Amino acid sequence: MHALSRKGLLEAAASFGVLAAMANLPVAAAEPDGVVGAWSLVSFDVDEGKATTQPRFGPSPVGYLIYSAQARMAAVLAGTHRPELRSPSGSGASEAQRSESLRNFLAYAGRYEIRGDRVFHHVEVSVFTDLVGVTLERQFKLAGDTLTIRTLPPEIWGSSNVLVWKRA
Repeated sequence: MHALSRKGLLEAAASFGVLAAMANLPVAAAEPDGVVGAWSLVSFDVDEGKATTQPRFGPSPVGYLIYSAQARMAAVLAGTHRPELRSPSGSGASEAQRSESLRNFLAYAGRYEIRGDRVFHHVEVSVFTDLVGVTLERQFKLAGDTLTIRTLPPEIWGSSNVLVWKRA
């Protein structure tokens, strides 16, 4: 019988959609395996360089960030106060309701790579079509089951943001 390495175990867990329980293992920020899994959004704040924070999507935003062992990622974030928008076209909502709902929503996916304390999201699909083909650089810090990400230029909204995630 072959012993599985930590990387092999994470890859096997990710292939079955199982989250690796790593809260008790020390993880270096530069170690790609440390981010593998699903993350639940705790906070999403605009960083204006002031002492107070301004929530990007209002109080209690929701979302998931998923990193696979195969270097794929997906992010879906939303404000909980969004107007009702029925699928598939939102045709029952007014233009203002559709715009407000979109203003408080973000989704994109693609490949990722880690270099030091930076993660690079290579966007392949996005709710915002101008992000397709763009690489979004993020600074990150991993501490136990908390992942903190600071956005860096190019910024989606023109300002830096700090996102805090908990392992899901």
